[in-house]
Amino acid sequence: MKILVTGASGLVGRYVVNELAREHTVEMLDIKAPRRYDLPFHPVNVLEGELVRDVVRGFDAVIHLAGIPHPLNDPPEKVFRVNTVGTYNILEACAANGIEKVVFMSSESTLGFAFALTPMAPLYIPIDEGHPVLPQDPYGLSKVSCELLCAGFTRRVGIRTICLRAPWIWVPEEKEIQFYRQLISNYPQWYKNLWAYIHVEDVAQAIQLALMVKLPQRHETMFICADENWTGQESRVLLNKYYPEVSDIRPDFSGMMSLISNKKAHDELGFSPKYSAKDLVG
Repeated sequence: MKILVTGASGLVGRYVVNELAREHTVEMLDIKAPRRYDLPFHPVNVLEGELVRDVVRGFDAVIHLAGIPHPLNDPPEKVFRVNTVGTYNILEACAANGIEKVVFMSSESTLGFAFALTPMAPLYIPIDEGHPVLPQDPYGLSKVSCELLCAGFTRRVGIRTICLRAPWIWVPEEKEIQFYRQLISNYPQWYKNLWAYIHVEDVAQAIQLALMVKLPQRHETMFICADENWTGQESRVLLNKYYPEVSDIRPDFSGMMSLISNKKAHDELGFSPKYSAKDLVG
């Protein structure tokens, strides 16, 4: 399969490229130079629609990772514009060139908790794809908008679109690992994140599966995450302390189970996380 990966030079993108290149013909698109030089590279900004349309030709699928990864370091209007317009341009280019499938990296920030400015609590636990998406911030709003764009292009031209909602993506980089250890020591400060995460190699696995599995529906959205929270604490204890208003908890929810369910990805893609926080922080 011939695949174009956007955002290929990013922290997540380079792991995804390395995994996909083992079995597929991969080309990279980014505004930053890549770490590897043995694969074709397109130095293109996804905001440049005409250039994107020229590049997105002759591929079987596009993995769209490019964008601003959170709302903390850029003006809100830039976060929203880059993510939504960039995604629109990719989808428009794919539609014009007859691309069969787009895998879009969405986020659990669509739920609205991570960067909420007013108090929020889950309606039930574990959260699944049926939970309302109520973002307040430009990043979460951009991801919801991008999911709608994917659904719209599926209706328009029949292209298969899969939106993978990933929580915090953890990577095996020394600087990041030190930060993860600090997170675990200060886990109460991160309750808005719902303590959900996924190892980057499991992100690559999910993308690989999304490429290969032919789902009954031409547009799908699903959460991908680790099976457990990253705190090392019992999940019901966390809920009782930080979200005491949540009373609708599945009877078999126990141990350190993630507050966000990956069941749909497991059932429909065959996704099963192979890594945990312990593989990074010991």
